[in-house]
Amino acid sequence: MVISIDIKKVIIFLLIIGTIAVGFWVFKFFSSSSSSSSSSSSSYPLINRAVTENLGKHFIINFRPLKLELEKIQKKYPQKTYIYFSYINNGSWIGLNEKEEFTAASTIKVPLAMALFKAIEEEKLKLTDSYALEELDLDKNFGDLYKVGPDRQFTVEELVKIMLEKSDNTAMSGINNIFKKLGIDDPLVEVYSSMGWESGGIEPIAEMGKTPNYQNINLKTLSTMFLALYNAKYVNIGHSNKILEYLTNTPFNNKIAAGVPDNVMVAHKIGTSAQDQTFSDCGIVYASNRNYILCLGSNGGDEKNAAKFMAEISAAAYKFVINN
Repeated sequence: MVISIDIKKVIIFLLIIGTIAVGFWVFKFFSSSSSSSSSSSSSYPLINRAVTENLGKHFIINFRPLKLELEKIQKKYPQKTYIYFSYINNGSWIGLNEKEEFTAASTIKVPLAMALFKAIEEEKLKLTDSYALEELDLDKNFGDLYKVGPDRQFTVEELVKIMLEKSDNTAMSGINNIFKKLGIDDPLVEVYSSMGWESGGIEPIAEMGKTPNYQNINLKTLSTMFLALYNAKYVNIGHSNKILEYLTNTPFNNKIAAGVPDNVMVAHKIGTSAQDQTFSDCGIVYASNRNYILCLGSNGGDEKNAAKFMAEISAAAYKFVINN
């Protein structure tokens, strides 16, 4: 018996099978290569993506050696000191006197900036709106903007930039006055309330009939505002990024920033209350793939000694994070 074979059909059949096979192996290759980064995320949707996407090498679990080192440094200084460290990758943290209050000073300018950008998002004003400084805005206590005198015009964006980058009190007074002209006497209460912050460490500020006290703060509270900016949870991504960008361009680099290499960004805000001998610095250190929040305070003694303490703590935290 003779079997007739159509060579043309056989070739077409083999080409189809071959195409299917190649497609299968290409799909398998790409899916397997991404399974360690993306399929794990879909398989475990409730797990931190930093874990499922094979970033485990950037996780640090045991921070006890760092805590012991920070305690050792803390004991070297006679003044009252405060330390709060939070490793953003997995939320591990270290606190030493982190819930004890001290004078907030200029750290209050960060939540004020957050309130300003929230008002912009709610279309209550624009960054391009102009404001003329008034006599009562001029404040010689910190910053040089007061030297321009009254009636000088600035945009809202210029004022918030100067307030954050230069920690300028006159710019802050101008922004507070802008809020008053909008009919908002207390721009900070919504920021504090939405984050569950407490005023004066006693009563929740959202409680009716209570007058918020913004004069005191603790490091745990300070860290919360930076975490909110880092995660863009209070104002949108663009505005959160803008605030943090301003805070990376400050000239106050003798505290936390002094403890890290020059090429490492630090988005931070200092607080200075010389009359109370209280100094603080708090922000985000953008160590490569290992970002962390560091908030420090010092009460008693001069700013030079406070800065030395903060720089030493900062250097120890950075060294530990990078080398582990």
